[in-house]
Amino acid sequence: MPDTTWIDSGKTESPKNTDRILTWIKANRETFIGASVVTLAAAIFAAYFMSHYADLRDTAWKNLFIAQQTGFSGRTAEAQTQLSAIENSYSNTSAYGYAILTNGDIYFAQGKLKQAEAEYSKLLEAKDKGLRPFALYSLGKTKEGQGELAAARARYADFLSAFPDHFLAPEVHWALARTCEASSEIAEARNAWDKIVLLYPETYWASQAKAKLASPAPAKK
Repeated sequence: MPDTTWIDSGKTESPKNTDRILTWIKANRETFIGASVVTLAAAIFAAYFMSHYADLRDTAWKNLFIAQQTGFSGRTAEAQTQLSAIENSYSNTSAYGYAILTNGDIYFAQGKLKQAEAEYSKLLEAKDKGLRPFALYSLGKTKEGQGELAAARARYADFLSAFPDHFLAPEVHWALARTCEASSEIAEARNAWDKIVLLYPETYWASQAKAKLASPAPAKK
């Protein structure tokens, strides 16, 4: 039933929204005060959380920079200790994934491919999906380095299926062709080189692919 108290009171105009709100607050004072307290507490908590997270994020990125510089200077063991600390302490920040990627790259450069593979695999489940293409390509390289050519090709194919427009795509096509050639699957390798020339004509990879395509195919044994 509509509220007609404004008619009974002798008023000639319908009450404004502000008047209705004030009337409701007077009638429900305790509810209003309780809701206001909860809202204020939530706002304070949100402000604290954002400030705390910003501090945490800045610290994580500062530590990541230090770890990377330590690694570049050749002190890889010290760098990896620092990177592991970032992984353990700052998993909710964007620096987490980059710490994993850097750690994997250090292992890869050292020829410790199993350890590198373990690090890169973590990125497939990381919150930062922007690092997934780097993980797939790096996993392909670790598999290739271990002589697991079929597994490497699978990773490269996963990359190209999910990220065909990524800036690494021409290089991944080249890696795919390389593994096909190493497996004596020349038709598949030439198909990959053809795609590079067609899709990325002005790149270094296209010039390399053209050179491969111009070479005579090896005679079948």
